[in-house]
Amino acid sequence: MSDAFVHELTGLARTWMEAVQEHDRERLEELVAEEFTVAGPLGEIGRAEWLETAATTYELDEFVYEEIEVEVYGTAAVLSSRYRAVARIGDQELGGDFLLTDVWVRRDGRWQVVRRHATRTD
Repeated sequence: MSDAFVHELTGLARTWMEAVQEHDRERLEELVAEEFTVAGPLGEIGRAEWLETAATTYELDEFVYEEIEVEVYGTAAVLSSRYRAVARIGDQELGGDFLLTDVWVRRDGRWQVVRRHATRTD
């Protein structure tokens, strides 16, 4: 496993959540692959719905990765993490403590996330 890839991917995980905080749709579209899906507190949703929500009504007030483990398998990587967030959509609280599994793929010299699974632990 390349230490450079581990460093890059942990940075991209933080950049991804910062882009959500800032509602930076352009950056999110670069990071999230066309086939992206997420399974979590809102159920299972695809890229278009997730991007619309992340870029508009989802408010991520605070987040912290308490730990991130990265496993690289050639052009794919799995990031397993403990994650804490203060977040909401309107009056619906979506924050808490989570176990996250993110699957990233490397295409054309850059990493993109293809799948996220979030399980609440609190």
